[in-house]
Amino acid sequence: MINYFERRLKRIRDSLTEKQVFFISLPEEVFYLTGFTGDGAYLLILNNATYFITDGRYIEQAKIENKVAVSIEEIKPNRRLIQILATLLKDFNIEKLLLSKKDITVDFFEKLQKEMGKTPLSIEDSDFIKKMRSVKDPLEIEIIRQNLLLTELGYHYILRIIEIGKKEFEIATELEYFLKKQGAKRMAFETIVASGFRGALPHGSASDKQIMDNEVIILDFGVFKDGYASDFTRCYYSGKIIDLKIKEIHKVVKEALKEAEAFIKPGVFAREVHERAFSVIEKNGYGAYFNHSTGHGVGLQVHELPAISSSEDTILEEGMVFTVEPGIYIPGMGGIRLEDMVLVKPHGYEVLTQSDYDL
Repeated sequence: MINYFERRLKRIRDSLTEKQVFFISLPEEVFYLTGFTGDGAYLLILNNATYFITDGRYIEQAKIENKVAVSIEEIKPNRRLIQILATLLKDFNIEKLLLSKKDITVDFFEKLQKEMGKTPLSIEDSDFIKKMRSVKDPLEIEIIRQNLLLTELGYHYILRIIEIGKKEFEIATELEYFLKKQGAKRMAFETIVASGFRGALPHGSASDKQIMDNEVIILDFGVFKDGYASDFTRCYYSGKIIDLKIKEIHKVVKEALKEAEAFIKPGVFAREVHERAFSVIEKNGYGAYFNHSTGHGVGLQVHELPAISSSEDTILEEGMVFTVEPGIYIPGMGGIRLEDMVLVKPHGYEVLTQSDYDL
């Protein structure tokens, strides 16, 4: 059986020289490389060894959960994280520390430099792991598939619960309760239920507004389970006779979604996918009302690489998983957004989302 955790860790080790190490501080990346699900843990990765640094609360959990060979270093009141790091860096004569600067504080730098004293050490910002995470392996893809299935189960459940007069937050609460009963560890982000005029807010989290007759409701939510997130958006109409303007906007957004998806394959720029979606909306006269990027990567975090935006030069690769979610938002009237999660395949793409787009 393939140990994907060991495979990921080996890829990082193989990129390092004898005098380089990689420092990991994000809990989701510690999980990504070891399988450990707790907080308060760090990794120091050398080209021939991995040090797992945590405090006494997690020592036994680390021994049980870690899927790779590590040397455990325990943080204690008289043996802080910075002291452990400095000692290891000096012991192995490390000259370069690689890390993602966006994941740590200025205070961390200052304390580490002070602890290192006169021992020379260069610190280099690296997005190696962030880019590595953007291409999913078969284990990650299967977990994401299952999480999306659970998410869509929640969507079809909540459609039966929506009633005129209910408040948006009541719908969100019932949805979240159902999904957690079905096994979701937590929601991937704050659930969006935006009805009527509030649909013009792309991130209109559920409020105490009541659902009225003949309104569009944007439902945008996802679950977090087994270390991975999902993301899903559909629109529901609370009346029977749909306004012609709403029908028109819905048709344009769906066309933009499908036009963008049809362009997805290895070798194209991420920004080109955005441009395809935007061009459809713009040519139909709604360009000013599409005010966000077309999508984003989904995995250990609900927003990660690649970004599907006008400024993104990332070249799509097989194994990338991201959203395609164009929308039109008209102040005072409301909005329409449709979202799929998509997997880049060897010669094209696969839409992972299975629900239809009907209002």
